[in-house]
Amino acid sequence: MKPVLYILLLSLFFSACQQINNSTSSTIKMKGSESMHAVFQELKESFEKSNPDIQIILEGGGSRTGLNAIREQSADIGLSSFEFDLKKELGSTSKVKEQVIAFDGVVLITNENNPLDSLTDEQVEKIYEGQINDWSELGGNPGSILPIVRDENSGTQKFFTEHYAINGLSNSAITLDENKDIVNKVHSNVNAIGFIGFAYFAHGVHEIKLAADSFKFRSPTKSNLLNNTYPLKRGLRIYYNDQLSDSTKAFLVFLNSDEAKSIIESFGLIQTN
Repeated sequence: MKPVLYILLLSLFFSACQQINNSTSSTIKMKGSESMHAVFQELKESFEKSNPDIQIILEGGGSRTGLNAIREQSADIGLSSFEFDLKKELGSTSKVKEQVIAFDGVVLITNENNPLDSLTDEQVEKIYEGQINDWSELGGNPGSILPIVRDENSGTQKFFTEHYAINGLSNSAITLDENKDIVNKVHSNVNAIGFIGFAYFAHGVHEIKLAADSFKFRSPTKSNLLNNTYPLKRGLRIYYNDQLSDSTKAFLVFLNSDEAKSIIESFGLIQTN
C-alpha cells in the first residue's frame, strides 16, 4: 500500500473513532430565570469539569419561558424565581416536579446619589403605578421618577407586582430584559429605580430598605433573609418532568453536593437545608 494512501486511511479511521466517542456524550438543556442565570452558569462549569461527557446548554428568557420549555419538553430543567401554580398552569394530571434549590431576596435599587433610604409599601406601589411621579413628593431631590421593570416572562417581575398589588404600570416605566441592564441603568440615571435578584446587587447603586412591619425597615442582607425579616424573600426553584435522562439525574445529584452548595452560597443565596 502506498504511504500516502495508508496515511489517508489511518486518518479516516481515527476520525471515525472520534465521532463514535463524541456520540457517547450527552446534553442537558436548561432554560428560564435570568435571576438564576449567574449561579447556574457557575454550577454548569463546575459540573462539566467533573463530567466531561455531559454538556449543559444554559439559556435565559425568564421564569415563564423555563416553565413553558418543560411543558413543551424542549428543555430538561426549567429555572424559575417565581412559584407557579403547577396544577393551574399545567393541569391536574401533570407529572412535572419542582425543587427549591435556594432562597434569595428581590432588591429595590436607586442611584447612589439618591438621598432616600427607605420606602413604604404604599410608596413603592404608587411609584410603579404612576401615582407618584417626582422624587420631591417623597422628600427627595426634584426629578421625574424613572421606574424600571422586567418583561412579562420574568418571575421577578411577577413576584414584585403581586407582592405590592400593582394593578397597572406607570406610563413612564421602561422594560429591561436582564438584571445587569437594570443595575447599569440605575447607576447611570440619578432618577431611576429598579428591582433585581439578590445575586446581582453591585456597587454603584443604592439598596432601599423596605417596610417589614409597622415600625421597622429592613435591608436585603443575608442575615435578614435567614431570619425571614426581609419582606421580599422568595424561593429559587427548578422544574423537570418525571422521566429523566441519566445525565439530568446526575446533575440533580450534583445540586445536593457540598461543591454545589458552596457555589450557591458564594452568590449570597440561602440554602434550603
